[in-house]
Amino acid sequence: MTEAEFAITFLIQMLIIVDPVVAMPVLLTITPRNTPAERRQMARRGCSAAFLLSGFFLLVGPLFLTYFGIDTPAVLITGGVLLFLIALEMLYGRITGTGTTPREERLAEERPDVSIFPLAFPVLAGPGAVATCLIFAAQSPSLTQRLALLLASLVVFALTYLLLARAELLMKMIGSLGVSVATRIMGLLLALLAVQYVINGTTAIFGG
Repeated sequence: MTEAEFAITFLIQMLIIVDPVVAMPVLLTITPRNTPAERRQMARRGCSAAFLLSGFFLLVGPLFLTYFGIDTPAVLITGGVLLFLIALEMLYGRITGTGTTPREERLAEERPDVSIFPLAFPVLAGPGAVATCLIFAAQSPSLTQRLALLLASLVVFALTYLLLARAELLMKMIGSLGVSVATRIMGLLLALLAVQYVINGTTAIFGG
């Protein structure tokens, strides 16, 4: 797989994990008293913070793994299990354990600015996104590869911002049913990817 193909694969998987389609109703729910202009501003700050967080784990994550002696197979298996649990909740249309809880959403409604919490973390760059960054970073020994992943992450959060900036209009077009269908499709794709990560990690351990 070339660097470009590797980065594109990461881009697609990050889009599935970040799931801007689901983030749109969340943004509208936690900002009921804000104007569209204020929402766009918070969406911009939230996407910027989420990109910085993902970039940190893409660039610095491998150093942490090396320091603690964590090998790539362990990252693949652990990340695969975590992503599979998230995928199951998406398939059943439930709020994921790594997302925002109803209590957190009520608290967010009282905050003047939700761009960092809960929008950037955990809605956009939650544990699932962090795990994905670590999985790909662990398989990218060269700085060039990690910079390619960083560029792909920038594209992901730029696209996410474009959707969040038009959340009200888009939600009127697709409705809650459209969000539900999209979530389940993404959940299925994520489950398949998660199982493949576990298979890859297990194969690397036993040399199959």
